Amino acid sequence: MKKILLILILTLLVSCSGCQLFRHVFSSKDSKAPPLITAQHPTLEQITSAINRNSMAIRNMTTDNASILVPGVLWPVQSRLTFERPKRLRIQGSATTLGGQEIDFGSNDTLFWLWVRRIPGEMWYCRHDQFPICPVRSSVPIEPDWFIEALGIVEFRPEDQHEGPTMTDDGHWAIFSRRQTPSGQFVKRTVINAQNGWVIRQEMYSPQNELVALAISSDHRYDKGTGVLYARHVEVQCRGTEGKMTIDLGTPSFNVTTPFSSAMFTMPTFDGYQPIDLCAPEFLKNQGVVMPNPFPVPATQPIPEAHVPTFIQ
Repeated sequence: MKKILLILILTLLVSCSGCQLFRHVFSSKDSKAPPLITAQHPTLEQITSAINRNSMAIRNMTTDNASILVPGVLWPVQSRLTFERPKRLRIQGSATTLGGQEIDFGSNDTLFWLWVRRIPGEMWYCRHDQFPICPVRSSVPIEPDWFIEALGIVEFRPEDQHEGPTMTDDGHWAIFSRRQTPSGQFVKRTVINAQNGWVIRQEMYSPQNELVALAISSDHRYDKGTGVLYARHVEVQCRGTEGKMTIDLGTPSFNVTTPFSSAMFTMPTFDGYQPIDLCAPEFLKNQGVVMPNPFPVPATQPIPEAHVPTFIQ
């Protein structure tokens, strides 16, 4: 189950395209990030509106020098990445700049897939509309869209219930968001730098009030061409994995005008690798995955206390 958990975390990371955060580079270098929020005592509306506007500024992105360091792997995966809203994504990675292809992550409007050369014989895929109710999802108990936010594309959705801001012990703002999912009500805690309004930490709590995922953003930059604020360095960790995933954002271009080829977002085939549906009964049986018993969801879930989770190294 640890192998499939790691695979799913990687798949979710790319399937819902948090990759909008990567830098846009034209002829000039990015500038030091300006304040996103300037009010000394901002309201909930001022904070959420400013962050939403920044996140929605990206339509597409392409880069050939992204880098992802995965727990248990000694070297980063050098990746070519192409993204287009809302779910179209392709990441083709190699272990070195001169090596052959090692991974293929992708997503289109219908499904997402994952191929890893070193896992023989299988390429995994799943429909977006099936994954929320798939038993495998119990191994990664958070919504796939969370991974977009984990990379810094934070959107305070109108269908969620937001509370705050409150002051953290180290002097920053915190906003709590309750969101309903097929697995019950989750609570997300978003920490915003009080000096400039940058999102610096995100925590996701399960319906049992357990911390299940953490994202920390740093080295924020500002792109002159698009006016986008982004975090250059992101660390992500989920319960059930050993170590953290580190993402270096490279030098992408945002909002390119040349249309992407439809073949870019078509699930590929690889000789000797069989496509396997993650929600197929035979796959679930082989993995020993069963549908968990439903658990009661309280009408009003308590707001979690901020703490350092035991699973964070």
